[in-house]
Formats: sequence, C-alpha cells, structure tokens
Amino acid sequence: GWMKMNDRLFNSAFEMELRLLLLLSSERGTMTLERLISLDFIICYAEKFQLPYVSLHGKNDYMYGEIASRRMLARVAVKDMVTSGMVDISVDNDYFYKINVAGRKYSRLLQNEYAKQYRKIAAEAIRLFKKYSDDELSHMIQRDGVKALQEGGQ
Repeated sequence: GWMKMNDRLFNSAFEMELRLLLLLSSERGTMTLERLISLDFIICYAEKFQLPYVSLHGKNDYMYGEIASRRMLARVAVKDMVTSGMVDISVDNDYFYKINVAGRKYSRLLQNEYAKQYRKIAAEAIRLFKKYSDDELSHMIQRDGVKALQEGGQ
C-alpha cells in the first residue's frame, strides 16, 4: 500500500540525491535543476547519447517515461541537499546549485563501482554538452525519446 510506495519514493529520492551529489562534484560551476535532470539522465543512459560507456541503468524501454518521476525526485533531492547543507543555492532568473565543502567531503565517501563509473561518465558528459543550453539539452533528450518511440524502443 501507501507505505510501500512511499518507501520506494524515498529510496529513489535518496538514490537521486547521491547521483546529483556525484554530478555536482564533477562540475566546478553551478547548475540549474533542469540541467541536473538532463545530465543525470544522459549519464545513466550513456550509450544512447553516443558516450563510450555501457549504460549504468542497462537497457530500458521505459527510460523516457522516467523523466517525469525523475523530475519530481530531483526536486526533493536538491531541497534535501540544500537543507542538509551540502549544496549552496543562488538565484538569478533561476535557481542555481553548487556543491560546497561539506558536499564534496560527503561525495568523496562514495567509492563503490557505480559511483566511480558515474563520476567518470559525468565528467565526460559535462565536457561534451558544455555548449548546450539547458533548453537545448532538454530538447535533445525529448527528440531522442520521440525517435526511440518511433523505432519501437530499439
């Protein structure tokens, strides 16, 4: 029932939090929520975006259906990270997030295989998509999603 679903939400919100912390630790500057969501998605499904890595989240026919729930989880995650003092927030037409000393310290504790691989792909994705605006990044993912649907999820 509700508790189970709730439990799952918090588990995945926590997972999202750890991933976004890894992502922010790979970036010197600030990132908007929109950019964090897009880059995290690209990192999780690296193969789909011409990155030379096996997708961390495997083959998933429903990957594009995840974006809405990921957006919700990411909102919860950044709020938690700001509240717990690991990420700083600044406002300038949008909210910008940046990892701080406490966040870096915590992110360095994440040393399992998944975290190491995520960091490696994150650095590459950040570099590769640096020239893309937040909107261009979102649109690229949506376009790719539409293309995948037309090809029957191949």
